[in-house]
Amino acid sequence: MTDIAGSPQSAAAPQAAHGVTGFFRSRSQMAKRTEAEQPDWLSPIATTTGRLKDEFRFDVWRPVSNSDQPNYTFGGGKGLEFIVAPRVQLLIGVPSFQEYPHNEPHDGFGDMPVMLKFRVASAPRKNGDYLFTLLLKATVPTGSDVTGMHAAVLTPGIAVGKGWKQFDVQSTVGSTFPTGDTAKIGRQFLWDTTLQYRAGRKLWPELEVNSTHFLTGRYEGETQAFLTPGLGFGRAHLWGPLSFSAAVGFQIAATQFHTYNHQLMLSIRFPF
Repeated sequence: MTDIAGSPQSAAAPQAAHGVTGFFRSRSQMAKRTEAEQPDWLSPIATTTGRLKDEFRFDVWRPVSNSDQPNYTFGGGKGLEFIVAPRVQLLIGVPSFQEYPHNEPHDGFGDMPVMLKFRVASAPRKNGDYLFTLLLKATVPTGSDVTGMHAAVLTPGIAVGKGWKQFDVQSTVGSTFPTGDTAKIGRQFLWDTTLQYRAGRKLWPELEVNSTHFLTGRYEGETQAFLTPGLGFGRAHLWGPLSFSAAVGFQIAATQFHTYNHQLMLSIRFPF
């Protein structure tokens, strides 16, 4: 009689578990090597960084001087970011939830964001402290009738950065391309730049310039720009591979035309 405990079928389960564990260990080691080959700057509050990283991020925005805007936006188009190959990172975002003051029918979830990053070139601080990354962001029309855009939007772009000792500059440019309902959604040219300084071990004061030029749509020909002073904190080790960082900023309109003004931004991140 064959001993069931010694059968090939019973031996397959531990082997499969070992294979899964080995896969995740190998991916984690690859991700750590990838992160070590680039600058160690903290992600800005609004400007998309060209760094590749393993991280979960959740933002909260609150305009404080325009009742036409949501009272709160939870999520901020962020979510789970993880490195899938030595030069590639994928973002699977959390659809933002928008809460309007005294107008509950307008509350609802926005569209789901996803982003692919391909890092073309980079070097850590001791070897040049720079990066150049290609970006492709998309929003999937999963939002409610009120808050969703009802068509996918593609946003290709590039992210560049250069550091000098404790100081760094990060910049992102891109343009939106709706796949439908272009007359309503419109197209925009986006340009964000961050000046960042590493003060001590974990504080990162910064100043961002966030600008949007409306190419088509409701605000065709208009340009709005914001100055966003901010302060980042991190990275603080929590447990195992898990760390914590955060940033807070305040957007102030710097152009006569603007669709909102005085927005408080809070960002919570958990690198792993």
